[in-house]
Amino acid sequence: MQGVSFITGLLPVTTFRDIPLSWPMVTTFLGNSYFFVLSATFLSLFLAGVYTIIKYAPLMLNDFRIVTNNDLPDSGLIAWIAFIIVIPLFLDAGPMILVLWWFLLFWGYLIPSEKLITYFFVFLVLISGWIAHIGSGFLTYTENQLNRQIFVTEHKLENADDIQAISSWIDHHPADAEPMNALAIFHINKGNFLEAIGLLNKGIDLEPDNARYYNHLAIALLASGKTRDALKAFQTAITLMPGNMVYHYNVSRLYQSTYNFYEAEKAIAAASGIDAEGVRHLLDRENNLGKTRYIFESMPLGRQLSRQMKISDDLRSTADALWSFAFGLVPRKMSLFLGIGCIVAFILLSYIPDEKFTKKCTRCGKLYYSGAHTQTGNPMCLQCSWIDTKAKKQVNSIMQHKTEEIKKYKTFSYRKLLRLEMSLPGLGSFLINRTGMAVTRIALLSASVVAIVTGGHFITSFMPAQAENLPIMVRAAGVFCLGLLILRAYKMPPVRFG
Repeated sequence: MQGVSFITGLLPVTTFRDIPLSWPMVTTFLGNSYFFVLSATFLSLFLAGVYTIIKYAPLMLNDFRIVTNNDLPDSGLIAWIAFIIVIPLFLDAGPMILVLWWFLLFWGYLIPSEKLITYFFVFLVLISGWIAHIGSGFLTYTENQLNRQIFVTEHKLENADDIQAISSWIDHHPADAEPMNALAIFHINKGNFLEAIGLLNKGIDLEPDNARYYNHLAIALLASGKTRDALKAFQTAITLMPGNMVYHYNVSRLYQSTYNFYEAEKAIAAASGIDAEGVRHLLDRENNLGKTRYIFESMPLGRQLSRQMKISDDLRSTADALWSFAFGLVPRKMSLFLGIGCIVAFILLSYIPDEKFTKKCTRCGKLYYSGAHTQTGNPMCLQCSWIDTKAKKQVNSIMQHKTEEIKKYKTFSYRKLLRLEMSLPGLGSFLINRTGMAVTRIALLSASVVAIVTGGHFITSFMPAQAENLPIMVRAAGVFCLGLLILRAYKMPPVRFG
């Protein structure tokens, strides 16, 4: 998939074994899930478009025959229909534009339940620019807004290049406080407390309501011997976020270091009232280490996600590549207008009378122009409609003949549709106007195919070493689901025998 090439400069996967629930792991999992659902959805729509051609191209051929008064051979008419169907390919259009063209081309033939598919597709077109933006946010996580560098620095996994990148970013983006906080943590760990205090004060000037910065400033002040100023910074953090256990815990460690055990007990009690199990874990870890430790805070997940999705040149170019891969022809910024144009086109096409399009009776398979509809909205010729309105005691030779015709059509359809359903699950159901069953089977077929082809492995930036066999398992699940789907198609065909 285009856009994967934007992921560069990654750390070794084994680096993150000790952080199994870290944001890089989470965002990789979410990204893979996102692209799996997106790929399955687009493949489902593409298959629905292909099934639409298979179902309605013969009806269009019948209309062409009538329009041309049967003066042209069928081979020439079929060639013209094929050319019309693939016109977008000559315009460098993507597969989704091709599907959109097919829905527009066969709009007059679609039954109401099938038009719901087109409405859903147009909705996706309207938000496709946003969909591509989210996808590119997952793909460019390692390069966008210093996400990787900030994370590794907060977890003491940084190298010289990471620190250089953060320092350069701060020089060129003086209004971004988060890299200042990450660089300050680095300096605290290295013993450069004055540099850390300066960076954190700049960050606080930019974001005076950020309690994390005050917490880290207090730790830096403590390390530089400014206990009173550190206590004030801790108290400011507690004022800004009183429900954070970490700040009360750090205050208790400060009081303990100054032998003020009474205040230390009060602070630890306050922390325990917020998260007793968390406090117990921190105390146990402190006892194992044999020394007092102040707790740093990592960037919250919500903030990491907002930085990850923040617009940048890398994100914008990746989003454009993703959108172009699916749609092409028009730029991503025009996606909203493309969707609106489709809605207008559908409205205009709705004004064309139904009598202008050939229909196929659901009951007997007869082609007609003027007829009726079943209760579910499926097309039905006038003869079948007439049979429905007659009482059973009014049976005559015409009705008997028509009834036999319906039975023969169903018997023939059973064998044909079963073969189609077994070869392409959902196709037989689509042809017999069982749209709900068709959509369900198309979706399951698409998900199975995507699982088999990709193994659910779209983004590999921070996959844990333990997940090496995951693609094999996903492919096996796809094969299993595909087998069950074919078995279900055999056990439950679109129509009953006879």
